[in-house]
Amino acid sequence: MTINHKELKMSNQTKLPKALWIFIGLAAVMAVAFFATVGNRLTKPKNAVGKSHEHIAEPQKTWDEAFTSSFGKNAGDFVVEDIEGNTHKLSDYRGRNVVVVFWATWCPACNLEIPHLIELRKMLAEDKLGILAISNEESEHLKNFAASKNINYTIATLGGPLPEPFASVTSIPTTFFIDPEGKIKFAAVGVVSLEHAKAILNVDK
Repeated sequence: MTINHKELKMSNQTKLPKALWIFIGLAAVMAVAFFATVGNRLTKPKNAVGKSHEHIAEPQKTWDEAFTSSFGKNAGDFVVEDIEGNTHKLSDYRGRNVVVVFWATWCPACNLEIPHLIELRKMLAEDKLGILAISNEESEHLKNFAASKNINYTIATLGGPLPEPFASVTSIPTTFFIDPEGKIKFAAVGVVSLEHAKAILNVDK
């Protein structure tokens, strides 16, 4: 039998794109599955009540038990230093809601959350809501990153020990919502969208 090298070459050339598309398709499915199960996973307090909290319990979300034992408890106190050199005590934010986010510049999910926090900051004034985004990276690096992203909320560095439940954070982004009395009202592991944050904070805008 005579092998037609021209036909063989063309056959191999047509098979490669098909295999490549299969690989890309599998990668896309894996990426979607990852963000559906990890990036969008929220922690629902056991005792949460009201339409606002129930509204965000959408079918595609996966609820877990992390931090639920802290719901309704005092958040404790800690001190951090922002990228401008100013110190911030969590207790100084009493009388207003506070969002405390643990994140990093290299974290893809954290970067997805940034635009939502920027819009939340625009929506609520500083005297109504404090936002503390805490990272263990170098202050100068964080300062440059914040400028490049036009971040309008407080970026702080992790300089010392934290009380529970903050000390138990093992995944980022992890976001805590603290009420004006200093009690933890909600905690989320993964990306928190603007709509989710508004529901948790009971913002109608």
